[in-house]
Amino acid sequence: MARAGYGIFYDLLGIDRQDVNQGGFNQPTNIIPSLDNGLTFQAPLANPFPLGLETPPGASLGLRTFLGRGISYFNPRPLNAYMQRWSLSIQRELPWQVLVDVSYVGNRGTHISVTRELNPIPRQYLSASTERDQARMDFLSQTRPNPFSGIREFAGTTLGGVNVARSQLLRPFPHFTSVTVREPNGFSYYHSLQIEVEKRLGKGLMFISSWTWSKFMEGIGYLNETDPVVEKVISDQDYPHRFVFSAIYELPFGKGKRFLTNTNRWLDAVAGGWQLQGWFEGQSGQALGFGNAIFRGALKDIPLPRGERTAERWLNVNAGFERDAARQLASNIRTLPTRFTGIRGDGINNLDLSFFKNYRLTESKVIQFRMESFNALNHIQFGNPNTTPTSGAFGTISGEKGHGQRQMTFGLKFLF
Repeated sequence: MARAGYGIFYDLLGIDRQDVNQGGFNQPTNIIPSLDNGLTFQAPLANPFPLGLETPPGASLGLRTFLGRGISYFNPRPLNAYMQRWSLSIQRELPWQVLVDVSYVGNRGTHISVTRELNPIPRQYLSASTERDQARMDFLSQTRPNPFSGIREFAGTTLGGVNVARSQLLRPFPHFTSVTVREPNGFSYYHSLQIEVEKRLGKGLMFISSWTWSKFMEGIGYLNETDPVVEKVISDQDYPHRFVFSAIYELPFGKGKRFLTNTNRWLDAVAGGWQLQGWFEGQSGQALGFGNAIFRGALKDIPLPRGERTAERWLNVNAGFERDAARQLASNIRTLPTRFTGIRGDGINNLDLSFFKNYRLTESKVIQFRMESFNALNHIQFGNPNTTPTSGAFGTISGEKGHGQRQMTFGLKFLF
């Protein structure tokens, strides 16, 4: 049997799906309980705002609203993000009540909303070198007389001081620290081969297993604020391989079974009625990246062979990374991608096992004994390693994820 399908799914537009942008009509008032680090207090619980509440300016300031701060606004011409999904599958029934389903599933995301910075430091002032450009950094960080100093609307903001960094004055709108908007420039695509094998209950055994081989790419952010297009990169939700197997097996002992079918009631109460249930889950690890780092080696040298990976050394930290913090990049056009498909953290390798025993008291009353083991093989599921080359913990793992250590539970259930 062959099946195919195609569908389009649209996202919603409007402020029901994002924070309300109120401009000058909201104004927080900070609680400042002490001005001398707790030696004396000016804001008791009875009156936490002794100086009163700050009043929102509303529209009274006009174009002067939020001067000296970061601002954002709603895109006046938004587009509906949408997903196109398609699939083609072939099913075949084999002997012993086994069903095989082989499918291709794809997905394409279009007009995904992406945050765009409209007030970046112009590209021509940033370093294009792959090594630290100290002269360019010093040029941009050098302070200059602040033209906004003394203007009432800038008081209390980061642009209210006497001096300001040259980088701020070079921005297209130097009177704001940031100007952002959400634009429908993002995209994603997903392709997968999915194979499922299922056996219906027969002779006490049933199971279902599935394997997915996939790739998930996305463009939902800008590598540099001045880039004309979004960065096409492997998704942090990309897991090339995922395998799941689940089975229930009624052990062939006791009355009506293959072995001990004519046993007495007492032996059947001990040996009969047992069921074994298992669940295995295996999955690739998450793709990793190293930020705005300096790397002079070959990417293939970063992952260690599987047998050499430990929590203390998951990556080859000597593959070509610049580890000295004093030599790191800044004020530059970044070229190192956000993530790499061939460099990954630990995956999932987990097995859960359960034993069930049913004691039938009468036709309608059953006592069930349950023994369950989560992470039965006690496989540790490591978290992602530290990926900051300048950190002393670079390449090490300090936590775990997923299923935790082995847990065993015992229980009785009365069914009637």
